[in-house]
Amino acid sequence: MKIGSRTLKTAVAAGIAMLIAETIHLDYYVFAAIIAILSIQETRKKSFRASYERVMASLLAIGMGALMFTLLGYSPATLTLYFVMFIPLVQQLKLQDGMITSVVILTHLYTEGRFSINLFINELLLIAIGVGVGLVVNMYMPTLDKEIERIKDNIDRALAVYFYDIAACVETGIYNDHAMMLLKTRDYLKQGKDLALRRMGNSIGKRNEDMDYLYFRMRERQYDILKRIVDNAREITLVVDEAKPVATFLRLVGDNVNERADASAFLRELEATIEHYRKNVPLPTSREEFEVRSSLLNILSDVKSYLILKERYILLLKEHGHARQHRAEQKD
Repeated sequence: MKIGSRTLKTAVAAGIAMLIAETIHLDYYVFAAIIAILSIQETRKKSFRASYERVMASLLAIGMGALMFTLLGYSPATLTLYFVMFIPLVQQLKLQDGMITSVVILTHLYTEGRFSINLFINELLLIAIGVGVGLVVNMYMPTLDKEIERIKDNIDRALAVYFYDIAACVETGIYNDHAMMLLKTRDYLKQGKDLALRRMGNSIGKRNEDMDYLYFRMRERQYDILKRIVDNAREITLVVDEAKPVATFLRLVGDNVNERADASAFLRELEATIEHYRKNVPLPTSREEFEVRSSLLNILSDVKSYLILKERYILLLKEHGHARQHRAEQKD
């Protein structure tokens, strides 16, 4: 049985919080463990946000509960009226993550049957211990870098295979079905983007940009373009002389799919190729040849869109590198 880091953190946080609360003889000390468990979130930012909502909702619960029970008495009717007023207020204030802890705190007030400064301090300490321990434990986050790099490598290899297969289809007129491979690449893109978002959520106090997230965004758009290229390649059923240089260019793009390969030179070469086709290639002699040439031009046009996305990403990479270097120089 594999125990994940989040499971381990949850257990550790619960144990530490309950131990501290019990050691200083707080009433309802188990509640500190519950708060600590709820404070363990997927990312640090989510943890801080949830803890903020929990603290604010709990303070609101103590204030409203003390006031209503003191004025109206400790009865089921008062409890019902409290919930009728409290739940919409929490939703309006967007403090939903604090709902559970607030309800538990209210049961403490109701069980005690009276409100006192000691009870107020007891509840505040339970909240502080649970939230504090949960936040401290959740500061540890396993690195996602290796997993992200693995997914990026898988995507790059898949793109290279696409371009090689499309080149072969253009040259031979024989189409290989890419349905399963396209689905797998889509899954890689989703996994990678989710991991990049998680890492961004763990970057407390840092700039909220992540080049890996932008990489997966770029690849998503390129993936949509590749599906169009595959659809056009499927229409090629006739071998024509003009297909050979197109296939050669597609293989060249496939050899340079990695994220740092510059696309500028390929764009210039592609523009020249498209211009050559439009001006120098003789008119087709049959409808089938016309349709094949049309598909080839569509493929080249889509490859151009693919490369433009890559060129923009490379510019962002360079800007990001310069910005990091500038910040490092300022620190020195």
